[in-house]
Amino acid sequence: MGQDARMIDPAEKSTEGSTVASAEVFPGVILDSRLALFHEGEKWLALSDLHYGYEVSRRADGGLWPLWGMASLRERLAALIATWKPQTLILVGDIVDSSAAPTEAIEWLEQIGELCPQLVLIEGNHDRGEVRRHFPFVSCFKTGAFFFHHGHEQPTVTGGIEITGHLHPSTRLRDGAGTSLKLPTFTREHLGEGREKWVLPAFSPWAGGHPAELADTAHPYQQWACGKERVFEVA
Repeated sequence: MGQDARMIDPAEKSTEGSTVASAEVFPGVILDSRLALFHEGEKWLALSDLHYGYEVSRRADGGLWPLWGMASLRERLAALIATWKPQTLILVGDIVDSSAAPTEAIEWLEQIGELCPQLVLIEGNHDRGEVRRHFPFVSCFKTGAFFFHHGHEQPTVTGGIEITGHLHPSTRLRDGAGTSLKLPTFTREHLGEGREKWVLPAFSPWAGGHPAELADTAHPYQQWACGKERVFEVA
């Protein structure tokens, strides 16, 4: 899959609603255009690469970044929880961007923990500082056929469906006249023998995104782009 992409017929491969755009990317698994994955049967909601406190980190490095990113994350995640009412919320790594805003991050995660019965915090390469000491992070999490880890390290996966983040996958659509649009994507790679690897889009509003990467270009592969009002498969 290159950086450019074409849209598959949206009448067959996407759904739209008045308030929430989504698409079924696997039986019973819904991709919400707000960059999260929900399992209807197991009632888990998964998202990755929040990078909470990103703008505080950049300011600590001397950059003049606006301070709206953390508020956006709080509002968007609260809206997702209100929509799907998950039994388990799985944050798949890089929950915070660094140790730059520990008080705000701890208070926010404590509030999130009160909104659903189970909160799973998977460690990513950016998760550090007081937040890591305050909460019980795990390196991976397994539920049913699904195995979650951040993706910056490769644990032993024996089968089923591996779900990661870390790569910030995206695709770029072009109109042929010089205009282009880059959108975050969810990717599904078929590894063979019943195994698959899924990569979640980055939830951070600051994530620029990268062309999707495959473990092996010979593998069958699907990718869904997340627009504001539509989720659609691209090829």
